[in-house]
Amino acid sequence: MSALLKDRVWTMLSEVAKRGVYPLHGNKLGLYRIPIEITEKSDISGIMNDLRSSGFKMDTHADRIYVTYKWPEKGVDQITNEEVSADLNITVEIVTGEVVDLIYQIRQLEYFGDPYWIKNYRQKADQNAKMVIDTIIRNTKIGDKLIAHWQKTEKLTLEAAIKKLEELTPLAKNPKARSATAPPPTAAASAAPKPAAQQAMPPPTAPAAGGGAATTTISLTGTGTSYGKVEGPIDSKFKEKRQAAGTYQGIKVWGPMDPPGQLGIWGDYVCIDFDICVADGACIEACPVNVYEWLETPGHPASEKKAFMIREKDCIFCMACENVCPPQAVKIFNKG
Repeated sequence: MSALLKDRVWTMLSEVAKRGVYPLHGNKLGLYRIPIEITEKSDISGIMNDLRSSGFKMDTHADRIYVTYKWPEKGVDQITNEEVSADLNITVEIVTGEVVDLIYQIRQLEYFGDPYWIKNYRQKADQNAKMVIDTIIRNTKIGDKLIAHWQKTEKLTLEAAIKKLEELTPLAKNPKARSATAPPPTAAASAAPKPAAQQAMPPPTAPAAGGGAATTTISLTGTGTSYGKVEGPIDSKFKEKRQAAGTYQGIKVWGPMDPPGQLGIWGDYVCIDFDICVADGACIEACPVNVYEWLETPGHPASEKKAFMIREKDCIFCMACENVCPPQAVKIFNKG
């Protein structure tokens, strides 16, 4: 049983309403309220993108996201002795706002027709609903914000907050790995020990201009706890106000930097404020010449991955990425 929903599940004995949810008589309702704020459209899109790989069906309306998990049931008809099957489902509703509510209803079995032969339907539906909820919290920005909330209100270290999240979401499907020090090693990572400053650095994926090796002089790990919320747009005059802090795989990074909580602005003429970037992926999809790829940034409050301009030299200055970025974290400087 998910620790998140322990002692927070009720059986409705009459028709009642809870923030727009109207369960039928006898339906079982589960509700969990999370003390974090999800109001930006980019946050909602990011949550849906993070859940797509889990195989759920998703829909959205206004401030709500509907996450549906389907599973088949097979059995034998006791009267005809024939093999029978039925497709069941459970939907978890994410109600966003100044607080986040996760709600689900276990409908009567008759909702799916007349599969009277199914055993333990309510227990299976309840377990699957909690699996969906654990996956939502563990694998999306909701978990990132919950970690930041615990750090602020309970004075937990990042490591302790991550451990608490893992303990509260034991049923998560394909659980997202978080680290207080470094991201999980890639398959190509060497088994040999590395200096601490290099542990968070993925292997270079593109050479620097002129065919030379891409240089890296900064680390994405650290003890920085600057987790204040940063709003867009990016400061278009940042080059006049900031100093270069170093390079990462040949890409210039402008400080101040205090990783993992503060990462500064990245790029020379394809520039992204990593402290504003929420990893919605719009720039990656819009770029016609594949300038960007994902870069893991574990522990950052806005998102644990960023759109990294690894092929900055290929930019054709079409401005597509700058125009589609929801939090306005992108600024393109034309070389001409």
